[in-house]
Amino acid sequence: MYKISELTVDDYLKKMAVCDFPGPAAGSAAATAVAMAAALLEMSCDGSLRKNGDNPLLAESIALAAELRQAGLNLADVDMAAYGRVITAAKNKATDREAYETAMKGATEPFMAILRHCHRLLGQIEKVIKGSFSRVLGDLVGGAYLAEAAAAASKSGIDVNLMMIGDRAYQSRYQTEAKALYQACVSLKVEILSQVFSGSSADLQPEAKAVLDFWFDPANQPYWFLKNEAFDMVIRRQFYDCWVAAGKGLLADWRDTIEGRLAEIILLDQFSRNLNRDDSRAFAQDAMALTLAQEAVRHPDYQRLDPLRQRFVLMPFMHSESAGIHQLGLPLFEALGDPKTLEYEIRHQQIIAQFGRYPHRNEVLKRESTAAEMAFLKQPGSSF
Repeated sequence: MYKISELTVDDYLKKMAVCDFPGPAAGSAAATAVAMAAALLEMSCDGSLRKNGDNPLLAESIALAAELRQAGLNLADVDMAAYGRVITAAKNKATDREAYETAMKGATEPFMAILRHCHRLLGQIEKVIKGSFSRVLGDLVGGAYLAEAAAAASKSGIDVNLMMIGDRAYQSRYQTEAKALYQACVSLKVEILSQVFSGSSADLQPEAKAVLDFWFDPANQPYWFLKNEAFDMVIRRQFYDCWVAAGKGLLADWRDTIEGRLAEIILLDQFSRNLNRDDSRAFAQDAMALTLAQEAVRHPDYQRLDPLRQRFVLMPFMHSESAGIHQLGLPLFEALGDPKTLEYEIRHQQIIAQFGRYPHRNEVLKRESTAAEMAFLKQPGSSF
C-alpha cells in the first residue's frame, strides 16, 4: 500500500479523484489541510525569526508547527488505513456487526486527533499574532482558515461515523469532546481575524462595546428570552439614551464595524422588547433592525462573528411577519449549526405561514384576532 505522506501533491489529488480503495478520503484531506496550515505557520515564523533574531515564541511556534505538519501527514496515512478496514468490515456487516463497529471506531480516531491538532495550531497562531512577532499575516490568516476547515470536516466526519456506531457511551463521549473542540477552534479563528483586520473590536465605539459586553455577559444570558422586571430596569438605566438615539438613526457611525452593527441591531431588536413590555413600541423598530440585519449578513466581516453573535444579527429575520423574509432567513439560520435556534425559526415560520402574522401581538397592536387565531392563542407556546 502506498503512503500518502510520500506522494507528490499531484499524485495525491489524482488518487483522491478515482475510486481506488482504500484511498484518500475526507479524513486524509482534513489531515493534509492540518499539515498545510502548520507549514504556513512554520514558514511565517521562520521568516520572522531570520529577520528579527532570537525569539522564544517564534522558536516554540516553529517547533510546534513542524510537529503538527508531520503529524498531519502521518494521520493522512492512518486515516487511509482505517478507511480500508471499514471497507473490508462493511462486506461482512450483517454477520459480524462487532467487527464493523470496531472498524468504525478506528476510523473515528483520526478525526478526533485532527480536531485536537487544529485546536493546538489555532491557539499557537493566535499567540503569534497577539505577540505581533510575525509580519507575514496573510500566511497566518490562511493557516487559520485551513485549520478551521479541517476542524469542520473532522467534526462532520465524527458525526457521520457515530451514526453507524451503536455504543451509546462511546457516542456521547466523542460527541461532547468533538463539539467542544470544534467550537473552541471557531472561537480561536474569530479572535485571530479580529486581531488582524482593521475595523475590529479595537475600533468599536465605547457605547457599542458596552451594549455587547452587557448582552453577552454569561450572567445575563439566562434572561435573554424571559420577562424579568429587574433585568429590564438595568437595560433602561444603562442603555435607554442609546436606544432612543438608535431609533432616530443617530448611531450610523457604529456601522463602521460588524460588531457595531450587531450592537445597533441588539438595541433596536432586543432592547426595544425589554423596554416596552406589552406596548406597541416593542415592535416599532423591527423594520429598521431588519434592514441593518440584511446589510450585516452581506458584510465581509459577518463570517468572523462567532455563531452566538451571528444568531442575534439574524433575530430580526425571525421577528418579521413576512413569509418572504423567513424564506430568506431560513438558510442563514441553518448555517449557524444551532439546532435549537433553527427549531425556533421554523416554529415562527410555520405561524406566519398559517396566519400571515403573529397572533400574540394582536392585542398590543390593536389588531382584531380571528376565530382561528383566538383558538391558537389558547395553546401552550403560542407566543414568544
